Amino acid sequence: MLGHEIVEILDDLIIEYNFPLDKNYTFFTNNTNKIKPGSVFVCIKGTFFDGHDFIKTAIEFNASLIISEDAKKTQFDFPYILVSDTKQAYALLNYAYYNIDFNDFNFIGVTGTNGKTTVISLIHYVLTQAEKNSSLISTVGIKLNNELLYEPYNTTPGVDEIARILNLSKERNIENICLEVSSHALAQNRVYKIPFSIAILTNITRDHLDYHKDFEEYKEIKMSLFRHLKDDGIGIINLDCNNVDEVPLERDRIVTYGFTNVADYVISDVEYNNSQMVFTIKEPDGTENKIHTHLIGEYNAQNLTAAFVALRNMGIDREIIRHGFLEFPGVPGRFQLVENTRDVEYKVYIDFAHTPDALEKVLTSARKITKGRIILVFGAGGAADIGKRKIMGEIASKYSDLIVITDDDPKNDDPDEIIEHILEGIDKSKPYIVIRNRRTAIKAAVSFASRDDIVIIAGRGHEKFQLYENGKKIPFNDYEVAYEIVQKFRKVMKR
Repeated sequence: MLGHEIVEILDDLIIEYNFPLDKNYTFFTNNTNKIKPGSVFVCIKGTFFDGHDFIKTAIEFNASLIISEDAKKTQFDFPYILVSDTKQAYALLNYAYYNIDFNDFNFIGVTGTNGKTTVISLIHYVLTQAEKNSSLISTVGIKLNNELLYEPYNTTPGVDEIARILNLSKERNIENICLEVSSHALAQNRVYKIPFSIAILTNITRDHLDYHKDFEEYKEIKMSLFRHLKDDGIGIINLDCNNVDEVPLERDRIVTYGFTNVADYVISDVEYNNSQMVFTIKEPDGTENKIHTHLIGEYNAQNLTAAFVALRNMGIDREIIRHGFLEFPGVPGRFQLVENTRDVEYKVYIDFAHTPDALEKVLTSARKITKGRIILVFGAGGAADIGKRKIMGEIASKYSDLIVITDDDPKNDDPDEIIEHILEGIDKSKPYIVIRNRRTAIKAAVSFASRDDIVIIAGRGHEKFQLYENGKKIPFNDYEVAYEIVQKFRKVMKR
């Protein structure tokens, strides 16, 4: 990309510049470790690091051009562009680098505190079942149709990676882009300029208050997804959890769903056991759809309905949707049954619930499908909202019969302090035990289980590593560990 082309792309963002306009620049990055000779280094202010502090390193690594938004840290004796917003600049450059034309795609975005992954995975799955090409960008995987490319580190990848995925999608003639959108992604311009045809809001409850100033800011950022809609795009809102008047969108562009009778799509007659659920979705024209699914719980009825509304608005036939919902295999780590407990007297489930609202929904759903006890294994993540730890302790005591408190992902926080925060909410008159080692905690919970009990291992879901201080990562997947432990118990029982 020639220098004068860069100036044209960044035109409205540029404050001043001084660099060769006739030179060709072949690579753009915000990571000094990826710099190649001739690279353009874009300085991004992140949560923990500021790219402007690495300008000298970028120059030492043979970058050819620096793009900055901080005049005080800009090195003016080296080729530079000073812009008003480097995150926006980085997005525009990556779209241009991959020659992305947004008109080639149909973007579907889902945001919310809980349910995002399930909703967007359902939409993607049904689209592929309907032989509509679709790419999935979500917490649990990046997929081109049914091909899993990799499992991402962030819910929503960086804009450079999104641009690369769009390019791969274009090469395969994939039009539909199903995108899970986190509050961090919205705040950090990772979906900058993306014109969504459909934007879905599941719910907004307490989370990420370590990153956002307060709950109001968190809610406002979640709501900002609707500002990314195309002129003819629609917003789909869970009316059980959200106030339509707070949505920054004209009322005639909002479609609602929920258990409440005033929703456009009404959920009713929910029945479920530990392996399947049936419920009804009534459409605005009065059409009633009987939904059969292996997902369970009222919250999953809401998730399925959100997906149903989106798919119907995309013109997908009702029968294809119903069949897709029935065949949908579920999302790893979302109320996922550990398979080798399917035929034993107790059941073990893995769930990603790491917020008070999600934990409460999982536990209340579990209560409806068991005659026995609920044994809960959980902790709380580090580098996260400290205030939710006590609340989660209160919820655990309210809805569980036996609690095993353990490490989640402490990161750089003191694991003992995290557990102390949880214990502030624990009802000490009810059975609980603290076992820091997560493997030992899971083993203890399974050993406690008897006929009709449910063991729920909450907080980490599909994740494959436990994260400790100084970036230390220990391979650990709750499902794999639980499966291994149950298998050993089964062998002992057969002797």
